[in-house]
Amino acid sequence: MDSVQPSPATHRSWIDGDVIPQLITEPLPLAVTILATIVLAYSAWRIRLQKLPPILNPPSRFDMGNSLAKLDFLKRAANLLKTASDQFTDRPVRIATDTGDLIIFPPNHLAQEIRNEPNLSFFKSSEEDFHGKIPGFEPFNAEKAAGMLLKVARNQLTKYQTKLTKPVSLEASFALHNLLGESSEWKEVNTHHISVRYVSSLSSRIFLGDELCRNKIWLETTSQYAVNSMVAVKKLRLFPVFSRKYVHWFLPECRLIRRLLNEARVIIQEVIDRRRAEKIAAAKEGRPIPRPNDAIEWAEEESQDDPYDPAVYQIGLSMAAIHTTSDLLNQTLQNIVQRPKLIDDLRKEVIEVVRSEGMTKTALFNLKLMDSVLKETQRLKPIKMTTMHRIALADVTLSDGTVIPKGVKCAVRSSKRLDPEIYENPSAFDGARFMRMRDSPETANRAHLVTTGTESLGFGHGLHACPGRFFAANELKIALAHLLLKYDLKPTEGFDPKVIELGFDLRIDPKTAVLVRRRDAEIDLDEL
Repeated sequence: MDSVQPSPATHRSWIDGDVIPQLITEPLPLAVTILATIVLAYSAWRIRLQKLPPILNPPSRFDMGNSLAKLDFLKRAANLLKTASDQFTDRPVRIATDTGDLIIFPPNHLAQEIRNEPNLSFFKSSEEDFHGKIPGFEPFNAEKAAGMLLKVARNQLTKYQTKLTKPVSLEASFALHNLLGESSEWKEVNTHHISVRYVSSLSSRIFLGDELCRNKIWLETTSQYAVNSMVAVKKLRLFPVFSRKYVHWFLPECRLIRRLLNEARVIIQEVIDRRRAEKIAAAKEGRPIPRPNDAIEWAEEESQDDPYDPAVYQIGLSMAAIHTTSDLLNQTLQNIVQRPKLIDDLRKEVIEVVRSEGMTKTALFNLKLMDSVLKETQRLKPIKMTTMHRIALADVTLSDGTVIPKGVKCAVRSSKRLDPEIYENPSAFDGARFMRMRDSPETANRAHLVTTGTESLGFGHGLHACPGRFFAANELKIALAHLLLKYDLKPTEGFDPKVIELGFDLRIDPKTAVLVRRRDAEIDLDEL
């Protein structure tokens, strides 16, 4: 009896070369497979979408690359945040932005929940938003810059805080002499230009020591990078994500920052090579090894001989210091120049405190009116309308059931700063507002410039709150003390400063100018 022979097909395995070609020639199974895959993918996408908050400005299906949606967002971001606040109050929403879809949380218990969540990364979010993996944008790279910046800020900058007051004060005197001169005649100066150069000089004294802090080429390079990198960031965001790694090679703004970064590398490497050679020579000769007290040396210590890019680190440090600090100084100048009585009160406070305590860290802490003026300035015009930007490294579920899926970005709207239930007459500038709050036990802890919370998000909040804010606060007070005692200020004719809204950014009109002239200081800050 003949045995039953199996079908030839049963001899084939999935690794046989003719199985796939046969499936391709049989359209029905192939179509079913493709359809099933599409259905499963669509179902997974719908389930994921249903977990997300509602979106306020969904892009059109015909908007290739969401280019029109990005331009629309840049124009009306403030209105979208107002809608989120008015209509959704304590619930999160989504907004399509120039950096992609963003879950926007209200500044309530949800903000408190995400502030220390380890699976929400600020540095990875910044790297993606600021193109950190594209040549020229390395100072925004989480691996190449952020790690070293964080270690230096937390381990070194805070430790040496008491030793930094005197060198920063001396540099303030030198910088103002070069920037504003000694003439007793009124002259017009651009506040943006002066603020950036002033802060750059003071920061460079600490970051770079005596060798580079007065190097005009370095100061010009870092200042230009700080300004032009932001322009390049915005320009590149308008292009679809997949195209940016090609487009950047041709954009003039991106070519410029690549050149500036390369110039910075040459300058800083010469200093590091010279210092390393001096240490080797000292060790061979049995002399004490020189260890300058500046951020170049701090990075050498923190690196523990691991390779790092000194220019990327220094530019990143300069960006963190110059961009936000100069913006706050600029806005403060525009607020006080319109209020001569406030300028007089600030001068009196500086004279009284510094005469009694010298130019010390304690004296800076006791400049309570100045601290209040800076905090009030930051309250009314922070550098952004949102803060606590993060990206999820894994799915994160909050107490209200909101899910932040892996790879999705989120932020918190900074709306409590204008809440009439928290601040009386919140839209008005009141320089003494936070000084008065120090007198009340209920509000004293929230009244300091460096204090963060859902009502004060200018420096962020939680795990990724700005670690350099204590240095920035003291630097600003030193800068203002020298400026107010040594110079008179008054507004130009028709002075009408404007804040420019671009996306979530709040920018000062870069054309704003004030009048300054040299005055006789009541005390000599340089001798203290």
